[in-house]
Amino acid sequence: MTPSYMLSSLLHLLYPSICLGCFNEEIENTEFLCLDCLLQLPYTGFEKIQGNATEKMFWGRIEYRFICSIFYFIPGSPIQQIIHNIKYKNEKELAIFMGRLMAHRIQLLLQQHQIDFAIPMPLHKKKQYIRGYNQASLLCEGISEITQIPYNETGLKRIEHTSTQTKKSRMERWENVADVFEVTDIEMMRGKNILIIDDVITTGASTEACAQTLLSQGAGSVSICSLAFTL
Repeated sequence: MTPSYMLSSLLHLLYPSICLGCFNEEIENTEFLCLDCLLQLPYTGFEKIQGNATEKMFWGRIEYRFICSIFYFIPGSPIQQIIHNIKYKNEKELAIFMGRLMAHRIQLLLQQHQIDFAIPMPLHKKKQYIRGYNQASLLCEGISEITQIPYNETGLKRIEHTSTQTKKSRMERWENVADVFEVTDIEMMRGKNILIIDDVITTGASTEACAQTLLSQGAGSVSICSLAFTL
């Protein structure tokens, strides 16, 4: 038993886990939200709606099976705090937990569209090195736990480190990411029904470029699911 594990266990005994939503309710260490906050998260219901707002962003741009987002990204909401903690506070288990929530919402779609495997939106290796992980890969891990659908972290890579997308127009965002993805195993992708997993979709430029790369290299179809969608 390592000293860090012993310290973590002691802290959990002295300071029980608190819900990320209300900051009041004590919860199990393996959970992150109390039941009330879990039920009150801003679910979109997009997985049940053809022509939903996320899907419309990609109309006329790519061929796809289905596209949806599970939550609305609302500033000041628990979802914003959750995503912030996942991306910047090393909350890996939280990302896996949110992946499980995603899985329960899209499980039927995965079966209907015969998804072969999921691919997380790649981070450039420099950015992933700094962060220590790819949050989309952790979402995939949670989805795979529930659905048993495998995910592939190495089949697609980001070959350029782009500048931040913040404050760019849609066209500028597209130009920023148009040629930054590369398929590493074309035979593995050929004819497969692939699900792209992203954390937040804002304009969809990066996700669109990712999908176009997969389709141009022989993927049978692409679908897209993000944890959140920016209003």
